[in-house]
Amino acid sequence: MWHAILPHPQTINERSGSFQVDRTLRVFVAGTAADDLSWLARVNLAVRRIAGWNGDLLAVVTKREAAAMWIEPRDQEAPGYDLSVGSDRIVLSYGDRESIAHGLATLCQAILLAGGDATVVLPAVDIHDAPHSQWRGFMLDVTRSFFGPESLSRMLDVLWLLRLNRFHLHLTDDQGWRLPIPAYPQLEQLATYRELRTSDNQMYGGYYPHAELRELDRAAIDLGIELVPEIDLPGHASAALTAYPDLSCSGAPMSVETRWGIFPAVLCACKSQTREFFQSVYSTVAEVFSGRYIHIGGDEVLPEPWNECSGCSQLDSPYQTIVRSMADAVLAAGRRPIAWDEAAGLDLPRETIIVNWRDPSGAIAALQKGYSLVLAPERKATYFDHKHLDSELEPGRLGVCTITDAASFAPEQYVWSHADRSEAGGGSILGGQANLWTEAVRSHRNVEYMAIMRLVATAQGLWSGAPAVRSDRFFDALERLRRALFLRGFAVYPGAFS
Repeated sequence: MWHAILPHPQTINERSGSFQVDRTLRVFVAGTAADDLSWLARVNLAVRRIAGWNGDLLAVVTKREAAAMWIEPRDQEAPGYDLSVGSDRIVLSYGDRESIAHGLATLCQAILLAGGDATVVLPAVDIHDAPHSQWRGFMLDVTRSFFGPESLSRMLDVLWLLRLNRFHLHLTDDQGWRLPIPAYPQLEQLATYRELRTSDNQMYGGYYPHAELRELDRAAIDLGIELVPEIDLPGHASAALTAYPDLSCSGAPMSVETRWGIFPAVLCACKSQTREFFQSVYSTVAEVFSGRYIHIGGDEVLPEPWNECSGCSQLDSPYQTIVRSMADAVLAAGRRPIAWDEAAGLDLPRETIIVNWRDPSGAIAALQKGYSLVLAPERKATYFDHKHLDSELEPGRLGVCTITDAASFAPEQYVWSHADRSEAGGGSILGGQANLWTEAVRSHRNVEYMAIMRLVATAQGLWSGAPAVRSDRFFDALERLRRALFLRGFAVYPGAFS
């Protein structure tokens, strides 16, 4: 059982004996994890929804009471956990707070694989485990298609189960603006919905009230996950400019886009009100989300509006000017900026993290300039809006990414297969993430179908630092996990495993 856990733990030493779980585990919690036990309720919810456990798996007791499980700090505070299952007790030793979530996710997956019935027998084991990559993420586009809080909460369960630790929310684009900004009320009124172009002239879209996002943020922290909000500017701004056309160079009226593609909807680089706008936006984002990062976008910007603008055309580089101002505004809000790799050629604060999605030469350029790097290559690796198979029967668009393709990805291996390590410069590779753009993904079941099985493959490469295809037992374990998730109602892609 333990050797079927995905991602594979670093070391697994199975021993004789077993531990029977047939009721709520009485848990004693020691160290900093005992300071705030709010995470316990969210973990119990995840175990119920993933493994089908009837009631709470964990209930905290005092040290004087008989405890079937101990959660205690290790001697050294560092990422990683040790999980020991004996015949009379389970002991989870954690290196940092995030590691508690990882250890409990491993325990939950064992219960899931064992059937998640009223009684589960866990073979005795000693597990030592720690992640290779510090950035192990998943991006969900909630602009092309809108997914409510229940959907996002369910995705948190999946990310937790796979010991991923970043949930990137693409909150704005040409097709919608999902975050209310109090200083700019017309965003909520005019930019959150778009025409469906149907015979009944319906509108499509929505937004997330701040309270909902704060609740999601708290739940993510409880599961060892950090939310990464993205406000994609200065391009992809049709929705924003529909609400506030004076932020463009021409001031001409626009509408929220109903098409897919790249449009000349760009914030003006020379107007003072543009800087005031994104300063207000980023300060609001920092108030709503507690995480360390704000993604500023910076991708696919068409320069024609700047070339035709009398003020912008006088700038040496409107793109450099506005993206630098955006990054500085994020730093002023107390957060670390992230940008897509089109911005890697700019002179940005070196705190900026670059997400490389295009040609790997962009990753090398970012490292040479001293940026930290997250890998999310589009072609046959981490883009889960692509088809599972090259078949007209499969949903998806713009490419193919099989499970084997996803299982062939690991960040360092990807970079250094295209360059020599001597070319690294002063930058560093933080890890990687998978992206799901949702032009053709309209329901939560579609999200699960397109993402979960490939996400398991990506998680293995990020956790271990080696592509999943290098693991002899990976695909056998993948099939076992697929069947278990299917029986729990997840819309997992069956593919070649059916």
